[in-house]
Amino acid sequence: MAYKLLISSALALCLTACGSDSGSNEVPITQEPAPAKVSTYTGQFFDSAVAGLNYKTASQSGKTNQLGEFQFQGKESITFSIGAIELPSTVANLLLTPLDIFQTQDTNQIEVVNLLRLLQSLDADGDASNGIEIAESVHQLAADLTIDFSANDFEQQVSDLVSNSGAVNQELISATMAIDHFKLTLNELGQNNLSSCTKEHETIGHTGFFSTFAHNVSGKATIIDDCTIEISQFSYDGGGPDVYFYGAIDHEYTSVDAFPMGQKLNGKIFDNARIFIKLPQNKSLDDLNGLSVWCTEFEANFGQVEFTP
Repeated sequence: MAYKLLISSALALCLTACGSDSGSNEVPITQEPAPAKVSTYTGQFFDSAVAGLNYKTASQSGKTNQLGEFQFQGKESITFSIGAIELPSTVANLLLTPLDIFQTQDTNQIEVVNLLRLLQSLDADGDASNGIEIAESVHQLAADLTIDFSANDFEQQVSDLVSNSGAVNQELISATMAIDHFKLTLNELGQNNLSSCTKEHETIGHTGFFSTFAHNVSGKATIIDDCTIEISQFSYDGGGPDVYFYGAIDHEYTSVDAFPMGQKLNGKIFDNARIFIKLPQNKSLDDLNGLSVWCTEFEANFGQVEFTP
């Protein structure tokens, strides 16, 4: 039986290979082109990092996470919303702020200011410095609500939403307070110098907690992409001169290869704050495995963290 099966298979193979005498019935074999690979990117929405904000693109939808992250594909538009309150659509990018939503660079533009006031007022714990969180109950309250961010009666339009949100703030915060916070965020992000950051390095996701040496430094550091480090739960009494976050290998912060990141911390008091710092353009994650709150004037280490998986 096995012999007959072998002959039958060989005969079938021969007929398939040879075809008819004229070859006129042969069907050419064509290979389907491989589908084009579509890349999905991770962007972030900031006043501070805004968590719990609905978003939708042509290919993606969901809520922003604790880092304000959303997913999108190239050249897509994105629409953010709180319940039925839809913000104007804009081109999705690696970093978006209310300035991008309203296509302006003016932090005093009325639509920008009112969006800042609303987001910060709806923050669950009322402390925008540690991030903004929009609770699910807020989306439910706003399920039938539409508002005009340029309207003279904007405060009246959102007053019930804010007062019933369950957030710490029961009234809309002032424009001055909202703008001041947003400007701090822009400074911390160094927005004018942002570059696209991939997520390819093996240390992405590595974290560590600061050891406290001086000035009440404490907090957590997390590598979130190839050029960004998040400092969360950060405290520092602001007491040192010429203080920066410093990166180095094996805590050699006096080495010529050590380098500062982010804004100078002079005179600023931080209490459970969240800060995002960018690596300088000539540096990569290969150039550090630790981080210090470093006083350059006295070469003093106020606190350090070592990144581990």
